[in-house]
Amino acid sequence: MPQEREKQALRVALAQMDTIPCEPERNRETAERLVRRAAAAGAELILLPEAWNVGFFPRSGLSDLAEPADGPGARLLSRLARELGVAVAGGSIVTRPGGALCNAFFCYGPDGRLAAEYDKLHAFSPSGEGAFFRAGDRLCRFAVCGVEAGVLLCYDLRFCEQARLLALGGARLLLVCAQWPRERLAHWRLLAAARAVENQVFVAAVNGCGSFGGVTSGGGSLAVSPAGEILAEGGAGEELVLADLPLGAVEEARRAMNVLADRRPALYEGLSRPNP
Repeated sequence: MPQEREKQALRVALAQMDTIPCEPERNRETAERLVRRAAAAGAELILLPEAWNVGFFPRSGLSDLAEPADGPGARLLSRLARELGVAVAGGSIVTRPGGALCNAFFCYGPDGRLAAEYDKLHAFSPSGEGAFFRAGDRLCRFAVCGVEAGVLLCYDLRFCEQARLLALGGARLLLVCAQWPRERLAHWRLLAAARAVENQVFVAAVNGCGSFGGVTSGGGSLAVSPAGEILAEGGAGEELVLADLPLGAVEEARRAMNVLADRRPALYEGLSRPNP
């Protein structure tokens, strides 16, 4: 049997969605429209923003809006993935496993089967997110469309340790799904580029553009190469941002300067201790 050729490129669609707070049915309709548009444009992997189904986050009635892991939001993503033959990363959905609320990422492969599930590790303390959601306790790295990927949800992007561990584990693509506020959009762009350059990976980062309790998500979804080049970037409103990722760029960057191989982890542990 001939050996399968290594995948050369991946077309990613960032569905920068304007989520309506506390209106899951309307938001599912919007998500379906954007996913279908993305598939028609040739996207192989489609990303939705954080809390795309209910908004980030409707403090009033949040418990009533939470879904089981196989609820209507997850079923929609699975059905669309299978019907359209694409991978759909559903940003995050508010779920209630075992009585606790979770900010949970789901990704479904082109066969409609669950490829990855992840609970956000870092609760955004300035907004009191930790009082509502149970934080996760494990990283998420998985194969999608022939590429090893890792997941970060919104505030996770600020934690370089998480991204580094995913890259060391083999991730060549970091998927970031967020509701990043407009007033800190410069940080969003800077951090997405930093995570790409320092780990020599691609970053595909989708942001929302809706307003929740006086806070407006700023859009600006973007795809970044391992060299820090912005391959595609969105504006402030609802749109579909398409990016073609030349996957060989990861190996090219590491052949030129292999930052991961030049690490000295034993030394770092010693430096973290205070001087006697």
